[in-house]
Amino acid sequence: MAPIPPAAPTTSDTLTDAPRPQPDRPGDGLAVFLAEGRAGDAGLGPLLERILLSAAQLLGCGMGSICTIDETAQVYRKEVDLGAECRVGQVFSLDEGVTGAVVRAGGAVVFNEYSEVPGGHLGQDDARYQRPVIGVPIRLESGLIGACVVFANSSERLFTSQDARMLELFAAQAASAIATFRLHTVAAELSNTLAELHRTERNALTHGFGLPGGDSPSPVSPVSLRATRPHRVLVLHGQPVIRAGLVHLLTQDGAGIEVVAESSDAAGALFAAGHLQPDVIVTDIDLLDLPGTDLIESLARTSPGTAVVLLVGDPHDVRIRRAAHSGARGFLNRSADGPSLVRAVSSAAAGDAVLSGCLVDSWGEAAADPDHLTSREREVRRLVERGFRDKQIGVELGISVKTVENHVGTILRKTGAANRTMLAGLAHPHHS
Repeated sequence: MAPIPPAAPTTSDTLTDAPRPQPDRPGDGLAVFLAEGRAGDAGLGPLLERILLSAAQLLGCGMGSICTIDETAQVYRKEVDLGAECRVGQVFSLDEGVTGAVVRAGGAVVFNEYSEVPGGHLGQDDARYQRPVIGVPIRLESGLIGACVVFANSSERLFTSQDARMLELFAAQAASAIATFRLHTVAAELSNTLAELHRTERNALTHGFGLPGGDSPSPVSPVSLRATRPHRVLVLHGQPVIRAGLVHLLTQDGAGIEVVAESSDAAGALFAAGHLQPDVIVTDIDLLDLPGTDLIESLARTSPGTAVVLLVGDPHDVRIRRAAHSGARGFLNRSADGPSLVRAVSSAAAGDAVLSGCLVDSWGEAAADPDHLTSREREVRRLVERGFRDKQIGVELGISVKTVENHVGTILRKTGAANRTMLAGLAHPHHS
């Protein structure tokens, strides 16, 4: 029998096999196994097996399989196989079997006899060879990822479009299970990678690296270790075209930047940042105004090592100062070119403050004229700009740490800088 679309009405919707109980609504039969576990908790196989068993039982059957598809490699893999011959884990070409027929049809298929299946795997001595079989696709938004197949218990049992619609409900749950399992797998791999990175950094900081000639080991900071790999960036923007453009600009040859994730909203970005721990997030200042989400402060809890670079339209935007107080490290005009964007991200990843030239001008005319600072304040400011901490400044100038803190507070107030990093950026900005 030729493949049929699952939603198409047919003239043979009357079942020819023995009556079987039907739920009032097709979805009623799904609640039982959905409450029993998740793919990330018990593994993918057991959950898919429960899904397949429930589907087969509602169809009055007892045999079938669920496969996952790799269209790039043109193969599929049996994840669950209920029947006389278990083939779990085996891989087949997409030219073969009911799953191959589902892929070619792009939808549900029904065969009155398995013998009609092109490239079928069952021999004539198999009891299922003369029985009807039905297959439906398992889909995600990204495309077709698998197939769910059920065999009739007898040659008299004919599958209908209603059966296909029923089976597709279970295929949707299989898709959810597969997606969840993949997410858990990726999260676990990322967690292991980050744990290994942190362990390596701790070992390096503890033991250092030996110098030629037997000199004492030199401590190695996490920053110097991270400098040996590309800067890892997450791009957040609500407009797909703009987001794609930012990714394109950031990933030019020689930029030394790897875009590890893209997100269209702040919630998705925070979730991704929690798992990926990127060096920098590039986003638009307009996304800071989303109700219920303080992106920068939430990011500080989720991924404290991640710097934020904001795209800004109006250099007089009052949100710039608020964002700087919250911890944003870079501010770049939306009209900046690709090289400027790359420089801003690289500088932010290195811990520097980044300001577009037009933004520097709007941040305070006083910064251009240091005469309003006392001589001591100018000394303190010079050392702050060189990256000295309060204790180091106190030792250098022979004053207490508390006095240094008071001077720094006064300098920030007089210059209009939001923090020490921004103060250094005012003195030595990376113009874009």
